[in-house]
Amino acid sequence: MKKSPFSVILPAAGSGNRFGGDKLLADLCGRTVLARTVELFASRPDVEALVIATNPDRFSAYRTAVSPERFRVPIHFTSGGVERWDTVYNALSSPMVSTDFVAIHDAARPLTPHAVIDAAFSAALTHGTALPAVPEPATLKTVDTHGADRRVLRTVDRRRLYQAQTPQCFRTQLLRDAFAMLIARGQTAEITDDAQVAELAEISVVVAAGSNLNVKITHSEDMLLARAIYNMQHADAPAMEDQLHEQK
Repeated sequence: MKKSPFSVILPAAGSGNRFGGDKLLADLCGRTVLARTVELFASRPDVEALVIATNPDRFSAYRTAVSPERFRVPIHFTSGGVERWDTVYNALSSPMVSTDFVAIHDAARPLTPHAVIDAAFSAALTHGTALPAVPEPATLKTVDTHGADRRVLRTVDRRRLYQAQTPQCFRTQLLRDAFAMLIARGQTAEITDDAQVAELAEISVVVAAGSNLNVKITHSEDMLLARAIYNMQHADAPAMEDQLHEQK
């Protein structure tokens, strides 16, 4: 049987302090947030394996939350790190990732439309990299935060600004080599997402279509929005897919 091209890494070692607890175990319409995220990938024919990278003391709770036996795709657990980058690097360096391509997806993005995943996977297969993103809609200000009173310094030109999302996808060896280069240079403190690993290694990253429905759960109030989106997606799935394609 031909091997599927992608492995998926879910970094899940964050503290959850801003949420006020473990957001990945929060209920999202009958299943945990983590289980909903796993469901996005674990039945796809182009995914060979899924790796959840977290602290070992969470393995049991997360395994119970996900119920890996429900899925065709094997679901592995590996140790996370102190920072997001070394959590990803630990998983990327493991023998569990043996495919030509890898996708890294925020474990707290449980509602990613299938069309976003399709677009990112397709772009990576063609170009070797893919970053789902949406144009920045807000008016952005640079603010002087050094004084007692915060004052606006200037308005930022947003015409070329995009909000990065996940899954961020790469040819596996390309990303491994980029990580090795940055670690050797001591540049890991600058890393905020996986696309930046490629950027700092001077590798071109291709932007794929994102979606405003692809929300990341960070604060407790984000669950209200996530539940609303989930209910809308499942009440009228075709209409939501049409809306996504219109955003492209």
